[in-house]
Amino acid sequence: MGSGCSFPATSDPQQGEQPFATLRFDALCRTIRAVLNVALVVIHLDPTNDWGTPCVWHDTAPEQTPLPWPDLRLPAGSQPTLLLNDAHAHPDLGLPPWVRFYASLPIGPDGAGRVTVIDSHPQPITASLRQRLDDCGAIADQCLRLHTAARDAEEQEAEFRLLTETSTDTIVRGTLDGVRLYISPSVRTLLGYEPDELIGQRAITLTHPDDVPAFAALMQKVRNGTLEVGISEQRQRHKNGSWVWLEAFVRLTHDRHSGLPNGYVSSVRGVDHRKKVEAHLTQLASHDPLTGLPNRSLFRQQLQDALATGHGAEVMVFYMDLDRFKQVNDTLGHQSGDSVLREVAHRLRAILRPTDCIARLGGDEFTALLVADRLHASDLAARLVAAIAAPIPCGSTQAHIGLSIGIACFPDHGQSAEALLAAADQALYRAKAAGRNGFCFFTPEQENGGQA
Repeated sequence: MGSGCSFPATSDPQQGEQPFATLRFDALCRTIRAVLNVALVVIHLDPTNDWGTPCVWHDTAPEQTPLPWPDLRLPAGSQPTLLLNDAHAHPDLGLPPWVRFYASLPIGPDGAGRVTVIDSHPQPITASLRQRLDDCGAIADQCLRLHTAARDAEEQEAEFRLLTETSTDTIVRGTLDGVRLYISPSVRTLLGYEPDELIGQRAITLTHPDDVPAFAALMQKVRNGTLEVGISEQRQRHKNGSWVWLEAFVRLTHDRHSGLPNGYVSSVRGVDHRKKVEAHLTQLASHDPLTGLPNRSLFRQQLQDALATGHGAEVMVFYMDLDRFKQVNDTLGHQSGDSVLREVAHRLRAILRPTDCIARLGGDEFTALLVADRLHASDLAARLVAAIAAPIPCGSTQAHIGLSIGIACFPDHGQSAEALLAAADQALYRAKAAGRNGFCFFTPEQENGGQA
């Protein structure tokens, strides 16, 4: 037994640092030397099991130990324990003459590493020695497995951070109470904040007031542990004060050991562009492309909604048709006709209140929905007729048209949208028959209710 010089970590400086070289077994090597009372302990971690490759770490050895390490090669993969009470009986192994006792055990996952003990004196292989060898090998095995698991965990964490920190989606980790524990760097692009500014805060504090009820209901399910996966669309305030539409996919997370809910993970992306496209498509589906007014479908829906609310005041329907508009198209062309229709829509909107609904049904037919009494309706109708009667510029000339209006009142003239529109249409027919450029209320007795 003895000590003198120390092996270098690698016998060939050109090979550089070996795998797992950051893991040092100084204390373990010293402990095994003391337990087994041997001269040299080698912890070999090279996953190829190629003993021609220099060892990663070792303890001290006798001065006469030759360098480099003996070219003892073992096949790849886990090998059984190798015990030589006297290596001189195995000259084929090519060990240095001073090596007498030699023991080597596989350690680590799949036996990728080995722990080897060497002494310059032969030793009898007793049950006690074998037990101590097995115990030392078990300790080295556990150390290597723990190191491998820690290395794998570090690699997985690095991969996770790479994914989350380079993803265009913003990844959020939060508690059951909605408090953010982690938020990925892409939030800078999404909402203009640094991640640290939002950690410890709740998303609901930045949520648009109109979107709070739905978002609060979703987060209540998270708090109760009843939401497995949910989708939320909401507006959140950007750091510059603007509102940003977000879409969040929220998943409940559970404790690995108890299985109880312990928080949530959310993947958040901006959907402003999609919302603008959806709004545009909704506009196209529900509005007249020429004038920008609601179309027949939207007007009918708004009329039905107004009737369902049961207003105390009367709901009025104006059915309007332009007089002499065909002459504009025939004499000035359809382009001028379109210009006149846009101007008519502008003038009608200017007279009616913001709460009133005006729509273009098609061609030169318009409708309006308002809540007013009969006197107010008559005043509005007269002002609309006067506004449209004013000349409308058309390039180098002017268009002269008129407006006829039929008026029906809920509930006297009908209690459904269809009935009111039909009654207003009949009143419009009578207004035109009375000389155009005026208005009439519907009367069951087929009499004019008023005329301008």
